[in-house]
Amino acid sequence: TFTLPAQYYTINPMAKNMDKVGKSYLRKQVDDPEVREKLTPQYAVGCKRPGFHNTYLSTYNRDNVELVTEPIDKITGSGVATVDGETRDIDVLILATGFKVMDTDDMPTYPLTGSGGRTWHQHWDENRLQAYEGVAVPGFPNFFTVFGPYGYVGSSYFALIEAQTHHIVRCLKQASHRHARRVEVKQEANDRYFGEMLSKRHRQIFWQDSCRLANSYYFDKNGDVPLRPTTTAEAYWRSRRYPLDDYEFTA
Repeated sequence: TFTLPAQYYTINPMAKNMDKVGKSYLRKQVDDPEVREKLTPQYAVGCKRPGFHNTYLSTYNRDNVELVTEPIDKITGSGVATVDGETRDIDVLILATGFKVMDTDDMPTYPLTGSGGRTWHQHWDENRLQAYEGVAVPGFPNFFTVFGPYGYVGSSYFALIEAQTHHIVRCLKQASHRHARRVEVKQEANDRYFGEMLSKRHRQIFWQDSCRLANSYYFDKNGDVPLRPTTTAEAYWRSRRYPLDDYEFTA
């Protein structure tokens, strides 16, 4: 449901039709046209990860449920004040404002230092989020990850974990065969992969005009969306056939 519109918006007609299906479902679930208009996204399906629930939308038909879209001015001791001058008393305030998924400070959450004393965060801040096949980063030998930048397609976690784990194991087996103690992806291999990912991203929904209105957490601070713009099948295939010469093995 997410992968189709997000990854293949410009090449799969079904992706564009999902917007019509969503609006039709909204009309059936929400009675008040004004509330329905407020609930209708002004951006295409896939700019944000959609939420699915059988009864969520219909709760807006209840008398004790109010949808407030005015910006919050402040939180008081007893409620929430909005910029239109209204204050609504509350008993419980639940903050659900999203996540900084692509924030370099969160990937990883532990300190990681590579060659020359540079941290992973520093490397990405200087070079943008990127990783060879989403698995390895130049300058950080003997370190592998899963779901690194441009490694996650947007479909099944399990299939991609298997694919990237196979990539890592294949590399480690080669290191063992060569009696190597140090394994590091080559800079030119990383640059080639990064360039390929950028050249394919135009078909994703994120680069359509409407996504600029979405305030989507998929965009990082550089304006990139480091999701892999390929199919899961391609990622799986490449994990078994990437050139081993893309890595440098040293004893």
